[in-house]
Amino acid sequence: MIVTHLRPWRVLAPLLSAAVLLAACAGGGSPAGGAAEPAPGNAAFPVTVEHTLGSTMVPAEPRRVVSLGYTDQDALLALGVVPVAIREFTGNRPFATWPWAADRLQGGQPQVLGAEIDPETIAALRPDLIVAVSAGLDAEQYATFSRIAPTITQPVGFPAYQAPWQDATRLIGTAVGRTAQAEQMVTDLDARFAAVRAQYPQFAGKRAALAAVSSTGTGSYFVWNSKDNRGRFLGSLGFTVPARFDELAGQNFYAEISTEQLGLLDENDLVGWITIPGTSTSGFEQQPGYPALRVGREGRVVDLTEEQGVALSFSSVLSLPMLLDDLPGEFAAHLGG
Repeated sequence: MIVTHLRPWRVLAPLLSAAVLLAACAGGGSPAGGAAEPAPGNAAFPVTVEHTLGSTMVPAEPRRVVSLGYTDQDALLALGVVPVAIREFTGNRPFATWPWAADRLQGGQPQVLGAEIDPETIAALRPDLIVAVSAGLDAEQYATFSRIAPTITQPVGFPAYQAPWQDATRLIGTAVGRTAQAEQMVTDLDARFAAVRAQYPQFAGKRAALAAVSSTGTGSYFVWNSKDNRGRFLGSLGFTVPARFDELAGQNFYAEISTEQLGLLDENDLVGWITIPGTSTSGFEQQPGYPALRVGREGRVVDLTEEQGVALSFSSVLSLPMLLDDLPGEFAAHLGG
């Protein structure tokens, strides 16, 4: 799976208490890692944010924001907020930021957080807001981080890692006092999707899926369902993700299938093949069982670049516009019109 879950940790109470006291007593100063101070927002504070694990009050405009979710930095950067720390997701890019968002760093150099997060490390950053919308926190982890600073998780009604980019953007925008700006970004991007659907009416009703070699090292494959942002991307273009993949995924946002099950991809009019950084770089044609697949023989597979695949995994207000520049045209060419 392309995401890496928070691993269990033990919290040493005396050390955490001292770190929280440091965070509470610390004044301003330059952000950790040289990150730029955020531009003023357009909302009055305090603001209250409702999310899956509770209700969080942000007392004043955040100036030291930790991006704890795997992809939350994109929405923050789009809104003009440069985090003091960013969680590494995939690809090991400078400051855990991919090219579509790099210019939004404004010269800042956020600290990069690894897969395993120690609360004392977060407390030492003296945050006044922890954005964990795509972090997959459980209630215990949320309580721990909330003792350090106001913490927000995914929007109400969505399981971990399954919040639509629109809802995540709006939620983060509210927390940082940029509600109107976030709403405008969502409106503008939704309009771009509508324009693409109008440009490529042949996508409507066609079945499509996105697949990849599993990152679990088991020799299996991932296929994302319609509730995942990768599947939602296809739906936003007019495609339909087969219900079979939703059934196989169950409560997850992806299904893991074996080589023997690759034939399920033949149920699609189009397949997008994603290369996950750190896994096999082999294209679809190199996979066992490929010669038997009609979708491959008929040229209805699009091999995405690594950057396109990661942009789909981020599915943010910064990564999606980059995808809309080229990917619909590639889909159309392989679909046959």
